[in-house]
Amino acid sequence: MDTARFFITTPIYYVNALPHLGTFYSTVVADALARYHRARSGKDNVFFLTGLDEHGLKIERIARDKGLEPQAYCDGIAAEFKKIWARAGISYSRFIRTTEPDHRAAVIEMWQRIMANGDIYTADYDGFYCVGCEESKTEDDLIVENGEKLCRIHRTPVERVKEKNYFFRLSKYADRLLEWYASDAQPVRPESRRNEVAEFVRGGLRDISISRLSVKWGIPVPGDPQHVIYVWIDALTNYLTALGGPAAVEAGTGNGAFWADAHHLIAKDILRFHAVYWPAILWSAGLPPPKQVFCHGYLTVKGQKISKSIPATRVDPNAIADELGVDPLRYFVLREYTLGGDGDFTYEALFQRYESDLGNDLGNLLNRTVSMAHRYFGGVVNATGTLPPEQLYEVWPHTGDTHWNAHVSRMTAEEAWTDFAPSRALEATWQIVRAFNGYIEKQKPWNLAKDPAKRGALEAMLANCCEALRWAALMVAPAMPTAAKEILRQLGRSADEGTWPTEWQWPGGILEQPQPIFPRIEPEKQAALIARWMPAEATAPATGAPPAATKPAAHAADAPPPAEIAIDDFAKIDLRVAKVVACERVPKADKLLKLTLDVGSEQRTVVSGIALAYSPEQMVGRTVIYLANLKPAKIRGVLSQGMILAAGDADVLGLSALDRDVAPGTKVR
Repeated sequence: MDTARFFITTPIYYVNALPHLGTFYSTVVADALARYHRARSGKDNVFFLTGLDEHGLKIERIARDKGLEPQAYCDGIAAEFKKIWARAGISYSRFIRTTEPDHRAAVIEMWQRIMANGDIYTADYDGFYCVGCEESKTEDDLIVENGEKLCRIHRTPVERVKEKNYFFRLSKYADRLLEWYASDAQPVRPESRRNEVAEFVRGGLRDISISRLSVKWGIPVPGDPQHVIYVWIDALTNYLTALGGPAAVEAGTGNGAFWADAHHLIAKDILRFHAVYWPAILWSAGLPPPKQVFCHGYLTVKGQKISKSIPATRVDPNAIADELGVDPLRYFVLREYTLGGDGDFTYEALFQRYESDLGNDLGNLLNRTVSMAHRYFGGVVNATGTLPPEQLYEVWPHTGDTHWNAHVSRMTAEEAWTDFAPSRALEATWQIVRAFNGYIEKQKPWNLAKDPAKRGALEAMLANCCEALRWAALMVAPAMPTAAKEILRQLGRSADEGTWPTEWQWPGGILEQPQPIFPRIEPEKQAALIARWMPAEATAPATGAPPAATKPAAHAADAPPPAEIAIDDFAKIDLRVAKVVACERVPKADKLLKLTLDVGSEQRTVVSGIALAYSPEQMVGRTVIYLANLKPAKIRGVLSQGMILAAGDADVLGLSALDRDVAPGTKVR
């Protein structure tokens, strides 16, 4: 069993708004990783940190507009965050606030360490500043509309700031940063983000302003209280505060020992702060950088980045939880999106996962097993007759793979959770769930029950199904803690909660009466819920160019129908399921992506004209339908060995997909 320490952090969220789907996603991913590591190594070896960034000019102004003191405003938002995270099952070790006394002390200590190292000096600052980003902006960061300079991210006017500031010698650390990125430790993931920050550093680092005269709501500079410490130095130090402060981290004492295994989970809009500024600040303070900065992509809604200022992108996790419970939404965001890439949210996809994965697969296996246990054995299934590992492959109905057994799926899930790949971990868990639904069909317990001589075989069969459910509950618990707890309760195995499966041996149990955990939601109700949840603005055209996913197909209705073909013609087409394992842009070709596909027996390369609709990060991990026997052709110097199927005529509207996980290489007919 892995007993190493594990320190996982979310960004500390700005208190200008309550959580939305994007913050829910980041926090649920971190929570699931923490829960997995607790199950493997024990709760005392895991520290999970989240919280709030409460200082800065933006908060001063929001509080003033609401007629509140900044602290009173922050206190109200903090209470709401805690309430929402409690409902979402977020099991943090500490919820930190940057207005807390120990954080103020840690920030002051960091400033003094950096100052003592000679990396802070004063100079005149004259530049643009975005209040929304709390960041200085160069001309390259701005756009001009109607003669006004706007932040490229927020599309709001920037302010011209001229004042004397303290500066940090960031430029001093350029070479050290590049050496860090190039190390075998892969400190910034995924690779595309590591390349991005390396390119930024190679482009030349400028020293950065780290104080403000014009801001009052913050931590005063030691010895010069007219200045307030820049919010990003303040905010980043929270990761040390929670472990006891810089001195505890340096000594490795108490919770400070967790820093050696620190993992920052962030979104790509704050990558530069965490992967460039933060390591340099730590080195200057005499401290090591975090073990890893893992950057996930954006979730979009109808192709638009989720934004507090765009109503059409608002997805309220609370509203969904009111109807489905929070676990289905937790499962959806962890299973649907490959961590590291972007993902587009739709309510239709949420319901599809709810019905197929949760209702038809996991819920069905639980209901069938518990019902049969009561029907045939009065709810008591003894610890007898479970299959030894070498025979578990016999229950696998999909591929007949004699190398598969439940232990293979468990080890795959372990590797995936450790590698920050929740989607892959859950896919491995569902191999067990689907295998044992097939096992029930193969064993036909309703026939075994008719023959008294086969009562032992019937109980052994049910013991195997109970053990499959026990394993599934323990393996899915990081994603769905409430559902996992209920499955274990119905199995009579509540004492196993919080552990991880190791040996395949049903320990016996007195099963409770079956209760549906994912009740069916009729299509009519689904449609009504979607209509209620979706803001009215979401159906109106967005300003600017519409996202690719909503563009109408060009002249599709005017095109003549294709000629009819015979079934023999269709039989010549070899369509296969494929999984995208790598993806990159084709140089000097705006519309082309180069995809590496797992097609079951091998990997193949395909060039596809989908780059205007999908980024490389969005493609990795997707399952696609692949035309395998198309004659290879060179496209822009790349040999394309087939094609993937997509919807659309002049524009790509979407990719062909399947309603459940299917192994790469499976034939489509």
